[in-house]
Amino acid sequence: MLRRVVIGVAMASLMGGAAYAVDEDAGEDNECTQRLTAIEEVVQNKIDANALSEADSDKVNELLDEADALCTEGKFPEASATLATVSKMVGE
Repeated sequence: MLRRVVIGVAMASLMGGAAYAVDEDAGEDNECTQRLTAIEEVVQNKIDANALSEADSDKVNELLDEADALCTEGKFPEASATLATVSKMVGE
């Protein structure tokens, strides 16, 4: 019985540590996602207003997909650089 209690406590400690580790990066991920969403809205407004050519629109959407993947992978500096490029392209 004591063995089961010790194993249960050990498992709870391991799971709690993993959950804490995930929460540490949540702030950066959230910021990256918020910035991505804001720039996507600007891009969509430019597309709706026909302010971007089809080629530019395709390139911008490709870069947004890349930035989304980088945010998901936790590569925040690279995602930030890609989003900065998109911002320049759409004149934000």
